[in-house]
Amino acid sequence: MSDISVVMLGTGSPRPNLNRSQPAQALVVGDQTILIDCGEGTTAQLMKAGIKPESIKYLIFTHLHSDHTMGYAQFLLGGWGQGRSELTIIGPRGTKDFHESILNMYSYDIDYRCSLGRSGAGIRDVEVIEFEEPGELIENPLPYKITTARMIHNVPTFAFRFDIDGKAIVISSDTSPNEAIVHLAEGADILVQNAGLTTGKKSEALEKIWEQLQKEHCSPTQAGVIAKKANVKKVVLTHFLPEADGRIALQEASAEFTGEVIVPEDLQVINVG
Repeated sequence: MSDISVVMLGTGSPRPNLNRSQPAQALVVGDQTILIDCGEGTTAQLMKAGIKPESIKYLIFTHLHSDHTMGYAQFLLGGWGQGRSELTIIGPRGTKDFHESILNMYSYDIDYRCSLGRSGAGIRDVEVIEFEEPGELIENPLPYKITTARMIHNVPTFAFRFDIDGKAIVISSDTSPNEAIVHLAEGADILVQNAGLTTGKKSEALEKIWEQLQKEHCSPTQAGVIAKKANVKKVVLTHFLPEADGRIALQEASAEFTGEVIVPEDLQVINVG
């Protein structure tokens, strides 16, 4: 059985934050790393975590919002520059267009680097796998079961469940509370759960959109309820706004869920099992 862990590369939100990078997780299975989402700063976060960006051959997008994708250009070009020669991207409809827009944006740069003798493998031949419907991922290049569920958000957004060597890891992505995430996470060893709607101070700009955000995200209390209903072993809260108080988030989630609640800092490693 391989050692399995989740590295919380970025636990923040679209808002700039010196303490929390934008959303990204690394699922480490033995000597293989799968990147899930790629917010701004993800490549640097990988390096800080001791994971070589060029070693990652698989990237999964939960959805295509900027805070989950803004670091992709650096990951794509930077990892290629470091020697990556193959890459597969998995994501919802629109992922291929997004990838090709990055290639078009930096086409002259890529052409120049190739003119110096660098191979185009790993950047011009990236495999992009799109899906539209929830359920078991049929076109799955990885050697373990991956199941998706549609979340409640303002663009097509999917949670992912990875069943590996008898262990289950679930990444909720952005969502308001729903039964699909409860069903997907049933009995999971780890649920990484959106819980950004924390109690406490809010900026004037945040106050204006707070009502709408409640239709698309979860509070720590709601994350605890989801974890309890799904009977998971650990729930990891994430997607925090700069105003978030982690101590309050821990208290609120723990009031609902008696299992282990983790309010991680960026780069925290969470072992599975």
